[in-house]
Amino acid sequence: MSHPPTGVATGIGSLPGEDPRAAAALVVDSLPEFPHIPELPGRGPWAQMAGRAAGILVDLPAEWEGRAWRTTSRDGRDVRRARSLLAEDLDAVQDRWEGYVGPAKLQMCGPLTLAAQLELRGGTAAVADASARADLSVSLAEGLATHVRDLSRRVPGAEWVVQIDEPAATAVTAGTIPRASGWGTIAALSQREAGEALATVVEQLHSIGVALSVHSCADDPDWTLLTSCFGQSHGAISVDLVAIELEQATPPMEAWIDRGGSVWLGVDPPPDAAMGDNAALARLDALRLALGLDPERFSHAVVVTPRCGLTGTPDVVAASYAGVRRLMSRLRGD
Repeated sequence: MSHPPTGVATGIGSLPGEDPRAAAALVVDSLPEFPHIPELPGRGPWAQMAGRAAGILVDLPAEWEGRAWRTTSRDGRDVRRARSLLAEDLDAVQDRWEGYVGPAKLQMCGPLTLAAQLELRGGTAAVADASARADLSVSLAEGLATHVRDLSRRVPGAEWVVQIDEPAATAVTAGTIPRASGWGTIAALSQREAGEALATVVEQLHSIGVALSVHSCADDPDWTLLTSCFGQSHGAISVDLVAIELEQATPPMEAWIDRGGSVWLGVDPPPDAAMGDNAALARLDALRLALGLDPERFSHAVVVTPRCGLTGTPDVVAASYAGVRRLMSRLRGD
């Protein structure tokens, strides 16, 4: 798959709860056109964003130090636990998604956000060290490629799309990541430095034929950084439509769509269909008008998702997924 799908709904990744089998069933039942691997961060740091990524790194051991993940000389019990929890998730998906055919998504912490959270042995964040950033990006790229191959064996009918989660990307290039000491912030990376880290992962995944999305839930996504990492290829940029300023986001979003990219838009669907979708539809329509797109072209350029950080019971999550599917259906004019 060279391009991520459009005109469908999906989820961001994180779900409440601690039961991977129930989560895998909920996702594939609720999002049958474009399910995603569920992430259950409530199980602790080993299942949260940085710990999940630490579990797939190649030749770069890390351990949980009670406050942050830190590089170490060899694998220990924490990284083994992270791998065990990830394996449980994939076992559940393999079981519950048996026979699935179509696009499917996995998510992983991106190199910039991981480098901002992963500390070197001396306590310095990896993002502040050029050599460490480069090593981390290569290790993550190789680990993700292996992860995709594993999933392709487990669910052979799925066409995998990788969502690179970069919630800290804007902070990295703005120089607002706090130092571990609590004193001051880490110096900002240039667009070139940050782009090199992201491009390392993007290029590795493109080389094995995987379609990509880069997700930022910041209210001011760094569009230049997020789009430049694709080079001349295409992909998707995932943003929180509720949080961003449309006036600022419209020009770079328009340019991205014009060159063949797509956008994934996080909204707040109503918990009950009887309440109507007016607020979410109004926000989507305001964006469409700002972009100057007719309804058909708009629906072929977007994917609708909930905002990240879903909470509540399984019924609430299922209702949220039903809401974004309903919104996408209305955008398509079904």
